[in-house]
Amino acid sequence: MYKSPYLRGVTSELLVSLDIFIAVLPAIIWSAIVYGARPIAVVLIAMLFGALFEVIYAIIFRKGAKIPTAALLGMTVALFMPAGINYLMIPIVVFIAVTLRRFIGGVVNPIAAALVPFFIFTGMMTAHTAAFTKLSIGTVSYWDQMRELSAKTPLDVLMSGNIPEESALDIFLGNAPEAIGAMSAMLLLLGGIYLICRKVITWQIPVGFLGGAILVWFFLYFDGAHYEYFIYHLCAGGIFLGAFFGATEYSSTPVTPTGRLIHGAGCGVLTMLFRKLGFAAESVLLSMLVMSLFSRVIDMLTAESYFGYRSKKLAKRFETFLPDFKKK
Repeated sequence: MYKSPYLRGVTSELLVSLDIFIAVLPAIIWSAIVYGARPIAVVLIAMLFGALFEVIYAIIFRKGAKIPTAALLGMTVALFMPAGINYLMIPIVVFIAVTLRRFIGGVVNPIAAALVPFFIFTGMMTAHTAAFTKLSIGTVSYWDQMRELSAKTPLDVLMSGNIPEESALDIFLGNAPEAIGAMSAMLLLLGGIYLICRKVITWQIPVGFLGGAILVWFFLYFDGAHYEYFIYHLCAGGIFLGAFFGATEYSSTPVTPTGRLIHGAGCGVLTMLFRKLGFAAESVLLSMLVMSLFSRVIDMLTAESYFGYRSKKLAKRFETFLPDFKKK
């Protein structure tokens, strides 16, 4: 989701950010219908702090500020948060994401890297209120209420060995507790198709992500009888959010079509493996984080040409990325 050198084409940073915002807006509106206006407040706070931190970094280092990109980064981070999240946590997570993008952009997915520690070490990122519970904008944190009510997401229920109360259709449409942007798989799917049609993202990563998750699900979870489990696993836990809006983050994805397909498939496979290992809520983010670390390696393995040099030998491909120590 970043401009040059990550954007390759004639489109502008502002137009790309606007397209992504349009694609995810229906999911945000639906979350507001379910939980009241608080999800919108969380998203706006994240976007404002993203832009603010970007401006501060631009002033300190005297480099141009990519405000639309930073605001978009803040928005995407907020999509993985619960509606009742403590307001004070938002700027902390956004600051980490913007900092990572500024200093090691292209090495690690800033969205996943900023969120994973909070998912693993704090209960606030995985605490949800029951669907259609109106949350007040003025309340700083719903932590106490969420801890008392302990409304579990369909994925939490499924991972405990039980069947969610919500039907598969309810989960697909978005009538179950989930993160702000992950509630409705249907709206995320429509938004993702919009981005592909607008050529903001390519089809390889989402198809690879969903395909890898489906393939591993059949090996790990399919018992020959309960086909509805497939819908539960695929539509719950933010897989569609990760496939279309998280794993497609420009700075941490391969540049080749084959590389993107491998990247997406790796995310899908790891998501299901992490769930099997007990990392249910953070499985999508963990898979995005791990695969982003191998993006440049995947590029080296899949690209046919580097700076006009063409080679099919693996050793030669790696040599093109190594510095030339020979004295001229």
